[in-house]
Formats: sequence, structure tokens, C-alpha cells
Amino acid sequence: MKSVWMLMGVAGLTLGSLNVMAADGVNGQAGMRMGQMQGGMAPMADERESAGIPEQMKTRHLARMRNHLEAVHDIVDAMARGEFGEASKSARLGLTMRPGMGGGKGMGPGMGMGKGMGGGMMCSKGSMTNEDFKSIGMAFHQSADKLADVLEKGDVKASLRALGDTMSYCIQCHATFRQ
Repeated sequence: MKSVWMLMGVAGLTLGSLNVMAADGVNGQAGMRMGQMQGGMAPMADERESAGIPEQMKTRHLARMRNHLEAVHDIVDAMARGEFGEASKSARLGLTMRPGMGGGKGMGPGMGMGKGMGGGMMCSKGSMTNEDFKSIGMAFHQSADKLADVLEKGDVKASLRALGDTMSYCIQCHATFRQ
């Protein structure tokens, strides 16, 4: 029971961290809270660099990021119930790039089961212009592959560390890039 409460606390903090920008992003800029205001009602200037996503792909990319967030929720929920196989499946369907595992939700080709977001790699040649953005995206998906493997073993602490590693790429990317 103690590990379930620990898991729920860490999961809450982890998900809450999505609202906090990384304090030490890729280019060493100080972080800030998303939506943080400066001098009353005026929003702070968004100094993040463009992700280089073509206009026609922006809506699709946002939908994929929302699916990633849903997958993280599903992973945490399954872990809290002790269903590590289900958590691993959620990671593979929603976060990884393994062929045939994309389920239509992640960045991969999407082979059938997901929410219809498949249709090829978003980072294919010529589709995105920012190489640093692509690099962080690839690292995110590679860490998600590792997360899925760790989850299969059912080790709570190792799974939380792997989930934290994967989510660190989310924070790093959102602190550095904008659409």
C-alpha cells in the first residue's frame, strides 16, 4: 500500500511538472511557468525557437502531443493499479516509434488500433526543418521504447525513473520550441 501511495504522489508531481518549464533547457535559458505573467496582465514574450513544423502539419502534431499526454495518464493509471503489462502496452501504443506499435497514436506509421493519427513519420525528410527539434523528438521516442521495456518488468521504482526520463524530453522540448 505504501508503494501505491508513493507511486500516486510521484505521478501527481510528474504530471504537474508538465505545467512547469525546464529550469535548464537545451540552450541554458532559465525556465518559467507556462502562461506566467510579467507586470500584471501582459504575457511574457515567447522566446522559444520555432520547431519548424510546416503549417499543414501543425494540427496533426498538436493532436499527437495530446495523445502522448493521454498515454502518460494511462501509464500512471495502470501503474497505480499494479497493471504493468497494461502500462507497457499504453507506452508502446502512445509513445514509441516501433513499427507496428504506433497504433495510430504516436509518431510512427500507426498500424490499426489507435485514434487514426498514423499515416507516416512526421519527421520524414523535408517535413520539418529544425534538426534540434527532430533530435529531441527522436530521443523522446527512444526513451519511451525503454520505458515500455522497463514497465514490462513490473519494478515500480525503475518504472518511475524511466517515466521521469521520458517526460524530461517533454519538458525540455516545450521549454525550447514553439510551433
